[in-house]
Amino acid sequence: MRHIRCQKLDKLPTVSYGLIKEFETRHPRFTGGTSPSEGPLARSWRERGFTLLELVVVIAVIALLLTVAIGHLWVLQKEAEATAMEQVLGTLRSALGMNVASDLVNDDIADLRRLAGSNPMRELAQTPKNYLGTFDGVNPASIPGGHWYFDRRSRMLIYRVRNRDYFSGGLGMPPRAGFTIRIAQARHTRGKAVGAVLVAVAPYRWGPRRAAERRQGVAWSIGRIFGF
Repeated sequence: MRHIRCQKLDKLPTVSYGLIKEFETRHPRFTGGTSPSEGPLARSWRERGFTLLELVVVIAVIALLLTVAIGHLWVLQKEAEATAMEQVLGTLRSALGMNVASDLVNDDIADLRRLAGSNPMRELAQTPKNYLGTFDGVNPASIPGGHWYFDRRSRMLIYRVRNRDYFSGGLGMPPRAGFTIRIAQARHTRGKAVGAVLVAVAPYRWGPRRAAERRQGVAWSIGRIFGF
């Protein structure tokens, strides 16, 4: 009987070492190997990188952030122009006030009256870099945006606005803000000049323009392109 059993055992199929390793590789959970998260499937997932959906989500997030950043940059650019213009006006009014005070102290009323309609830039020791000088009835459309100039014919100091979508009012199209020096008189002194002020010729406002004003600006731009 022992001899017969040995013969039966000898007839059992032998399992090679290579087959065992292959089984362990394919079925690690049954062979006590690594977990699925550390096996070949996990490695292939890491090597594959982003899926198409993940890539679309990343691109959408980046596009959203860029849109918000560009919007803030656009507003900051418009506000910077408004601040720069108002700073020049503040400097001009301060210089004019010093000149007026000197004339009043010296009782030089004649010089005070000569300030009316004069070029306020003459009150400054150094004019701004974006000041182009004096002109005689120049076409405002030929003046580049973001620059000052003095018009002798209208006796106005004019600022040509660069960002028209953030400006309303003023002298019309092209968008401009005009200023002139006016003499202040006191009633109890029978019209005697008591000062000079730099005032806006027409009211204006910095900020987002209304829909009607935007349409007017578009119509003006189209007219400029086609020459009518």
